[in-house]
Amino acid sequence: MKKRKTALITGGAKRLGKDISISLASIGCDLFINYNSSTSSDLDALELELKKYDIELNFYKADISDASEVEKMFKDFSNRFGSLDILVNNAAIFRYIDFFDISEKDIDEFLGINLKGTLFCSKEAAKLMKREDSNTYPQIVNIASLGGILNWTGFIPYGISKAGVIKLTELLSLRLAPDILVNAIAPGTIYIENDKNPLINFKEVDKYPLNKFGKSEDITSLISFLVNENKFITGHTFVVDGGRSQNK
Repeated sequence: MKKRKTALITGGAKRLGKDISISLASIGCDLFINYNSSTSSDLDALELELKKYDIELNFYKADISDASEVEKMFKDFSNRFGSLDILVNNAAIFRYIDFFDISEKDIDEFLGINLKGTLFCSKEAAKLMKREDSNTYPQIVNIASLGGILNWTGFIPYGISKAGVIKLTELLSLRLAPDILVNAIAPGTIYIENDKNPLINFKEVDKYPLNKFGKSEDITSLISFLVNENKFITGHTFVVDGGRSQNK
């Protein structure tokens, strides 16, 4: 019997992370879902959604900006599953801050969660990733952002943290080759039904050549391809933005 793949998703209980978790469950992955600020109702709703899939499910609370909590999380993962096949570094924070209002605390928070967390989760994950044969590759998928590519002056801490994720992806792809593949996805605006995101500016849709925002499946379908089919792509950032980055 073929062994099911194991996947750890950070920030995997709500918004895009929730849809990533559901997508990976739908292709038969056992899930270890990290969360920090998600509520019990978020977890209950996701657990109910995932019951339709014949998988093993674990929720794990940890602040990924704390390296010691990351280390403990992966140790507990190892005790549960042993090896790890897929890591999706999705957890992030995003909010508007004017340049002259940026504090040291803001910088520490954005870099801690968005970049440091991605780095240390990748470090611990790589220790647990084992290539089973020449046709299989463990995969690390980092969720970057169009904000790490374009210059959004109202989101400087966010932008530099996500630019760091893109550079980290390139560096890790070299350091972990040839046994682990590392790629990133940089979404434009993703509109999720019934998710009240006050930061979505619907007037911005005019800047998208496809005249629409993305949906979760635009990201999850790419993740599914990478973790199921990819054997030769590493070190790349896939921009999924409906052409927004071309319309400067």
